[in-house]
Amino acid sequence: MPPEEVLGYLLAPWPRYITLGDVVLNIAAYLPFGTLLFAALRPRRPPAIALGAAVLLGAALSLACESAQMFLPTRIASNLDLLTNSAGAGIGALVAWIMTLPAVADHPLAVLRRRLVRTDELGDWGLIVVALWILAQFNVASLALGSGDFREALHATPLFAHTPQSYLLAESGVVALAIVAIGLLVSMLLQPQRSALPATALTLALALTVKAITAATLTRAAYWLQWLTPGVVAGTAGGGMLLAALLLLTRAARAVVAAICLIAVVVIVNVTPENPYQAVPVFLLSPQPTHLANFGLIVHALSQLWPFAALIFLLAAARSERAAAR
Repeated sequence: MPPEEVLGYLLAPWPRYITLGDVVLNIAAYLPFGTLLFAALRPRRPPAIALGAAVLLGAALSLACESAQMFLPTRIASNLDLLTNSAGAGIGALVAWIMTLPAVADHPLAVLRRRLVRTDELGDWGLIVVALWILAQFNVASLALGSGDFREALHATPLFAHTPQSYLLAESGVVALAIVAIGLLVSMLLQPQRSALPATALTLALALTVKAITAATLTRAAYWLQWLTPGVVAGTAGGGMLLAALLLLTRAARAVVAAICLIAVVVIVNVTPENPYQAVPVFLLSPQPTHLANFGLIVHALSQLWPFAALIFLLAAARSERAAAR
């Protein structure tokens, strides 16, 4: 049990050791929370009230989390964490407020966004889905660009044994199908007259950059392009050519094909055996909880759930296209 004064940490002396990494992570963790709170509160309330409410709600969440840590022997409640979390929520809400100001709304980048991306709610949700796919690439997956891995949760048995040839085919297929799915999804959120190839190329470049960062930092690979296997190269080439052909379909048909590709990716990922030669991330072997371990669990869950979010967006986009065609 904690001391009688559970909130005593609020008036405790400043932590003896303060690292820049902890401060930055605590601020960054609450940035999207503050942004989304402001966006949710703003339509019905003045901006100043929405900003203040976002800060207070962010502080309340952090206070609850820090107070809960008083009951955990392996964790330490910190008034500095509370302060930095609250600051993160405030900064996120402030950025969201600034982005809604008329002067910023007419900024060249905002104009470019309206010119390239559909201006309805589906355009906003599509951008979020694509951004989450890029973020999900931080997950250390056995198959590059693979998502929806529920093998451990379902205790699934692989359909075939691991061999170099089977792994090459599985990884090539997953990469090709993932590129087709994300490319067609990107085409659904763009304005009809815009080509999807440049936007898809940019999205893929960002995802592959995340893969390189993951190899260099989270898995501590000997070489930052260690993930760039022959299967990834073959799948990227094949997926790119197939995507160029499928972009000739109608927008509604693209949504259907993208959904089929997503389902196929999930199926292949869950029937393919683990690669026994793939290194286990160092942070997963640590007996002590770390920020990187928590981050790894978060992106793993995101990678599992992302296909469902993408399918919902594709179904909504297909329905919108059919309604517009009537």
